[in-house]
Amino acid sequence: MGYLIRDCLRCGTSHVQMQIKGHATIDKLNFEMFMVCNSCGRSSIYQGQPQQNFSDDRNLEDGRSIHNTPVQIYPKTPVLREDIPERTRNLFKQAATCLRYGLSEPAGAMFRKTIDVGTKEFYSNDARLKDKQPANALRSRLKALGDMKILDADIVELADIAALDGNDATHDEDPYTTIEAEALEELTIDLLDRLFVRPATIARVRAKQIASGLRKSDVDTEGGGV
Repeated sequence: MGYLIRDCLRCGTSHVQMQIKGHATIDKLNFEMFMVCNSCGRSSIYQGQPQQNFSDDRNLEDGRSIHNTPVQIYPKTPVLREDIPERTRNLFKQAATCLRYGLSEPAGAMFRKTIDVGTKEFYSNDARLKDKQPANALRSRLKALGDMKILDADIVELADIAALDGNDATHDEDPYTTIEAEALEELTIDLLDRLFVRPATIARVRAKQIASGLRKSDVDTEGGGV
């Protein structure tokens, strides 16, 4: 049977022979190959353009192109709106991915970092805060946003609850459970929605109404318009 020489992702053996046990056709050139490690007997799937006579005892890669690493499947995570800054969205995705792999403690820590970075980026995105420097401590930053009336009290409370819960995942000696991480994910989504998505949605609707003449612009209103 055909084979590949690869580092086995399953057992960690380097430069080991992996035997083909089956394949699926993607198109005339490309295949997915079901390979079994000679060292551990466990399987991995590789994609590429192999020598197509799979029954011959030869390296499937000779003169051909096959990916160096096996196919890796990542769990589906909630998709955040693009109104949320990219850096914050990427941190959330890492946290949500950890959660779906059953890694509740790193998930909790990453949700907290999502909130931390998200509230800093909120300073950069809100015109009322352009000359303000965010506090280093997350909870102090949240309190300041409430004191300045930038955020309503219920949003500040929501963010503070999420921040404290994330602190538990990061610093508490007791295990942080999947149920707790799932609850923190919901809190984080709700907070990001309130910080970024709702204001952006309102701004778009307001701009549309002004463009269509249904609403006066803020400048017109300040100048005595109705």
